[in-house]
Amino acid sequence: MPINYSIAMYPNPQNEDAPKKAYAKSQYTHILPLDKFAEHIASHGSKYNRADIYAVLMQTVDCMREMLLEGKRIEMGDLGVFSASIQSRGAESLEAFNPAIHIEQLNVNWTPGDRFRNLLEDAAFNLVPSRRAAKILLKSIKAGDTTVDLTGDGGAEVVQPTEGQV
Repeated sequence: MPINYSIAMYPNPQNEDAPKKAYAKSQYTHILPLDKFAEHIASHGSKYNRADIYAVLMQTVDCMREMLLEGKRIEMGDLGVFSASIQSRGAESLEAFNPAIHIEQLNVNWTPGDRFRNLLEDAAFNLVPSRRAAKILLKSIKAGDTTVDLTGDGGAEVVQPTEGQV
């Protein structure tokens, strides 16, 4: 199954005067909660059922959280490496640094393992409308409009909805 993507124009954040460029944005098809992911794993010929896999995944989450809070780096083979990093504000001096005041965030970092590092080699792509464009088009179809302006600025880009198009 290909990865859905849309294309959007974005400015260069380092040069506001530069012309906008088109960039691909991934569009997920749906959200897969943990219990459904466990069910999917079980459907691949596992000798464990969905409930067992779900329990192991939940225990993995609990144990990973515990180990990260202890400052450990967790190496998960092909899945990759998980570690914690600190985001903090600067203090005037070493003596003035107070973790309760200056540490703002504790982030979890994931460094992909080999099986995740080069997904592009195995990926296929499918161009779809952006969520914004699809929402506008669907609203217009329901309202019985015959033309839809997707530019948001009254520009000339117009889509003609057809019956059954969503």
